[in-house]
Amino acid sequence: MEKGLLYYFNGNLQMGMEATRHMIKICDDEQLRRSMLEDLHAYEKFENALIRIKGKQFIKPISPMAEMGSQWAMDMKVMMNDSAENMAAMLAKGYEKAIKDMRTNIDRFPDSPEDEMELAKGYMNFMKLTHAKYKGY
Repeated sequence: MEKGLLYYFNGNLQMGMEATRHMIKICDDEQLRRSMLEDLHAYEKFENALIRIKGKQFIKPISPMAEMGSQWAMDMKVMMNDSAENMAAMLAKGYEKAIKDMRTNIDRFPDSPEDEMELAKGYMNFMKLTHAKYKGY
């Protein structure tokens, strides 16, 4: 598989989807859960756009080890403090890291095809808006 912009976009997207699914499972706050479900729907739209550009075979889930490590870290942080505010802060921090990673990859592949660049920039915009939503929760 080529390791261009959409390769790294897919990794970022899959990690975000998996983390959001897990947070939905462990969250007791109904308003926060609804918000995360909206995020998950947005992630799915980006995944569908990626499939339209690259094909379904391009979608690779995160490794089981990465998934387990991510879930374990979230579980430990929530066990210490399961408030909606803490969970929102965790989400904001995750989006902050994802934004930084995506910006780095957009800069690394400036000659990517226009449709790929538009998708990546649209995803960045989604993440910035979502980061702001949780940062102010």
